[in-house]
Amino acid sequence: MDIPNMLLVGSTARNTGKTTFCLAFLEKWKDKFDAIGLKVTTIREGKGMCHHGNNGCGVCTSFSGNYEIIEEKDRSGEKDTRKLLAAGAKRVFWIRALDEYVQEATNAFMAEIPPEHIVVCESNALSDFVKPGASVLMHRAGIESIKPSAELFMKKADFICDISQAENIEAVLDKIELSCVEGRVIVTRNGRHRGLSSLPIHGSI
Repeated sequence: MDIPNMLLVGSTARNTGKTTFCLAFLEKWKDKFDAIGLKVTTIREGKGMCHHGNNGCGVCTSFSGNYEIIEEKDRSGEKDTRKLLAAGAKRVFWIRALDEYVQEATNAFMAEIPPEHIVVCESNALSDFVKPGASVLMHRAGIESIKPSAELFMKKADFICDISQAENIEAVLDKIELSCVEGRVIVTRNGRHRGLSSLPIHGSI
């Protein structure tokens, strides 16, 4: 699935800077292009430990159906979607979907997005089937195990950004460009940066 107007940002573990990077990207481009924020959460059927590491948060237990697309309206608070809206995204959405329905949910979402908008997306799962304009995998030095969902992303990512060094965010941002071609916004990358010489590729959180 080719989405040239998407910046896809994933992470190797929790608290490694996905939203921080997206906020910096919005700050750089919000006055030149309209942006749509998107956060995608995958949900697995059945009981057991939350695969997001957020036991008790209610994200999975409050969900019903195959997928849902929720628009964020509140600009206050610490939720990632609210931060994206406050940072300058014109609209922000949250997709919650069963693993096997993530692609269907993404197709439904993108069908409603005008091509002249940038989509700034936080998700590991979309790397399975989406070819974005540019992709960034966030990491923090010292983390010894990564999310299983990050393993495929790691192989495809244009940039691996180590959040433990703040200057890396600016270095990656400088390599991502936006342009408008025949009314469509295109996200492009200038080269690739694999960030670290090696990362653990097994383990889970």
